[in-house]
Amino acid sequence: MALVRWLIRVDVRLTRRLALVEDGQRWRNPFFWLAMVGAHAGDSLLWAGITVILWQQSGEDPARKRQIVGWIVSFIAALMVTLSIKRVFKRRRPGTGQFFYGRGADVHSFPSGHGARSGTILVWASILHPAWARWAPLLILWIGWSRIATGVHYVGDVVIGFILGLGLSGLIRRLWQIHP
Repeated sequence: MALVRWLIRVDVRLTRRLALVEDGQRWRNPFFWLAMVGAHAGDSLLWAGITVILWQQSGEDPARKRQIVGWIVSFIAALMVTLSIKRVFKRRRPGTGQFFYGRGADVHSFPSGHGARSGTILVWASILHPAWARWAPLLILWIGWSRIATGVHYVGDVVIGFILGLGLSGLIRRLWQIHP
């Protein structure tokens, strides 16, 4: 238990260092906009739209459609597991829901659903869009920092969510027998 308390203290300290201070929470500050856009770059609706575009571009290619179904299953698995864990731990979010980013229906922070989606994106990027795969790590870092900077998540929420998404997606990709 002492280890868990120590990890939580470290998590809170790291989060405070990465979160935007009050001066950074003003619309004139470029970091404000960087955090706002990045915090939504991992939203489910955005990635559902990207999935629809990928599906339409796949045409009649059954192998490509199989890849996209694997991607969809990974997203759904990450969502279900994340929401289930949130119901158990019920960790409160660190911030007040500022930056036009309200708390919404999901009031729990651990683990981060955006972090889990980021892990999924990283696993499937090399298959679904190899040209963009090299940029995926930067996108993932941006989304993670943004979730912390806006006060929606602790560092640990994002890291554990990412690992969760990475692991589930890697497993599903292997079970789906899809290789780059």
